[in-house]
Amino acid sequence: MHNKIRQIAALLAATWLLAACGADAGAALSIPSPSAAPAPSPSPQPAGPSPVPSPSPAPSPSPSPTPPPSATPSPAPSPSPTPDPFAEYEQFTIEGLRARAYGGGTIEVGGVRSQTPEFTRHLFSYESDGLRITGQLTRPRGEGPFPVIVLAHGYSPLASYTPGYDTQHASDYLAARGYLCLAPDFRSHAGSDKAPNMFRAGHVIDTLNLLPLIAQLPDARPGPVGIWGHSNGGEIATKVMLVSDQIAAALIYAPASPELADNYRAFHRRQTLFNPRNIADFPVTPEEAPDLYARMSPVNYLHYAQAPVQIHYGTADSSVPIEWVEKLHRGLLAAGKQSELFIYPGGTHSLQGADKQLYLERALAFFNAHLRP
Repeated sequence: MHNKIRQIAALLAATWLLAACGADAGAALSIPSPSAAPAPSPSPQPAGPSPVPSPSPAPSPSPSPTPPPSATPSPAPSPSPTPDPFAEYEQFTIEGLRARAYGGGTIEVGGVRSQTPEFTRHLFSYESDGLRITGQLTRPRGEGPFPVIVLAHGYSPLASYTPGYDTQHASDYLAARGYLCLAPDFRSHAGSDKAPNMFRAGHVIDTLNLLPLIAQLPDARPGPVGIWGHSNGGEIATKVMLVSDQIAAALIYAPASPELADNYRAFHRRQTLFNPRNIADFPVTPEEAPDLYARMSPVNYLHYAQAPVQIHYGTADSSVPIEWVEKLHRGLLAAGKQSELFIYPGGTHSLQGADKQLYLERALAFFNAHLRP
């Protein structure tokens, strides 16, 4: 047993000596097995350097333990925004009216309807959002061009309305003193095409569509124009001056409220005076859509006014409470705008006698100051 161990040790020593002296590694001696029979010689290997043994693959790292879930829950996904149920009416808000374009088409003036030594009256027509709108034009005698005033009439039952209703006294007075006056009938009135006046914005749109077409009239002096509005027409004139940059002066006479909710409620208190088409022009109520009504109300957008304003009101007005008038006047002043308010003690919704004469004289002086060179 000891002899075999000594033989194995001698063979190992010889192998190491050969390797150190550059011996062929392929001719390595076989090591006898511990058993009595010698181990078979290995198959001959080609000469050359000893093959480099492939490194043993590194052991795979043990997977990290999964951290426990955080105590703070993940935030819930943001809910989708709720669709605006009144989005279709955005076009009738003050911002909606300001965002669109106006004009297009032509304006046509008919023959003489009536005349005086100071002016002639004509019918005219133009296009407003695909509708044919009619109206009355009053032209001063003499050579033009003349400064222009657009007049917005108040409420009238459709069956009894005729061109010039509610505006003719002012048109005649101003035309006799050198102003070209245009009073549109508005949609559904007189010879105009019938269409809804949604949220009372349809008549505003009809006025705004007229303004760019005035430049086509050879008798119209180029440049900004004046606007006059009575009762519902006062509300129209107020909205127009907040939307258009063509207004140089705005006269507001016994106006409807600058808050649409007030006008809606007054409308329904007196609904027997209005036909069903007018009532249908309010598809939702202020209680159902308070934000929508606020965005349709001029009182919330008076900072857009660029023109000076003159307001007239009689204290015996049974249609318009003085609070509506003061709301407009004070709102303009608070917005830093030029506004003057004339009060006529005992005056009615349509001023009469000496009150009427005084208001017309003040109106003329106002327009002269802002429309004449």
